Amino acid sequence: MAYPYFAATLPVQRFGEAPEWTMETFRAECAEQLSAHDNATLLALLDGGESADPYVCAWRDIETQLRNAVARLRAARLPADANAAPADAAKWLRPHGGWSVALENAVAAAFQEDTPLKREQALARIRWEWAGELAGTDPFSANAIFCYGLRLAIASQLAHTDPVKGEARMRAFTGAAAPAIDAPGGR
Repeated sequence: MAYPYFAATLPVQRFGEAPEWTMETFRAECAEQLSAHDNATLLALLDGGESADPYVCAWRDIETQLRNAVARLRAARLPADANAAPADAAKWLRPHGGWSVALENAVAAAFQEDTPLKREQALARIRWEWAGELAGTDPFSANAIFCYGLRLAIASQLAHTDPVKGEARMRAFTGAAAPAIDAPGGR
């Protein structure tokens, strides 16, 4: 089904910018504007519910492949015990349909970032771009609305990221000391 009016009224989203709408506002608007089937599909996409919709299935395959690539790269970074084999990611890997070399390469490139925050932002950008690839070329389609929902979720998550709190949590978890700060407001 096409949603020309609704799609045209959605606020513009740009990667890295705080969204104008909250997820709650978007969900409420979708409940009014989308067909019952498309709204149920959107909710399944956003909440992990059951759906046989091709967009949802393709997105889940992409997300699974991305998470598998992350698991393999993180396992490769773990220090190997002198008496054990190198870390194995196999227990964390999940089956998925399809395979994308471009996605694997993009995740590997994201892992070249020098901080965990930049790495997570790079992974968010990958998700953002793949959500758009799946939407196709019709800006008024249900797939375009699904893409908008995924991108809104990504933008909302990025907007609520607090680098200072994140670094403090990482240091508490790893037991690492905070680096000395030479100048006020800088490192």
